[in-house]
Amino acid sequence: MRRAVVEDAAAIEQLTCECFGDAYTSLEEVRGFIEDERNRLYVECDEKGLAGAILFLCESKDDFMENMEVKSEDYDKISGGKGVLHHKFSVIRDDLRGRGLMTKMLDDSLKDLKEEGVYGALFTQGWIKQDTIPMEGIFNRAGYVQYKRQIRPWWKYYDRTCNICGGRCKCDSMVYYREI
Repeated sequence: MRRAVVEDAAAIEQLTCECFGDAYTSLEEVRGFIEDERNRLYVECDEKGLAGAILFLCESKDDFMENMEVKSEDYDKISGGKGVLHHKFSVIRDDLRGRGLMTKMLDDSLKDLKEEGVYGALFTQGWIKQDTIPMEGIFNRAGYVQYKRQIRPWWKYYDRTCNICGGRCKCDSMVYYREI
């Protein structure tokens, strides 16, 4: 696993669209994620190309309070006075699912973040599909804790197609956090 470079952007954008729909991110956004040194975008490649990617996005406290509905006092307590990252996405190719690659990538990236010592916590949103959270097992193994359920959090931000909803996203999410 390594940090992403701009040349990886198109493959990352394609994989996120395949997994989440075109509402999730654009090529320009992925390039911006890579170019912003505060973010951590990791990729894993194999003989077929991009195998998976994980993005930890640097956002403001106000963004977490608004977008994930995190209470200010909870943010302060969980962060331990250090920076906080938004675990924006984790994606792997379909042919590699169920083989432990996502867990390995997440473990490796969390180890890297801990060694940096800059960030105190991560927050993430796991989408809910028919009252099931597909990433729940991975989040649990990685030490994430459930924070709160959100009702249609992406409705107000995105009007593009969601792979799950077949139109504008109506998915709920579960907000999780993890101290580093």
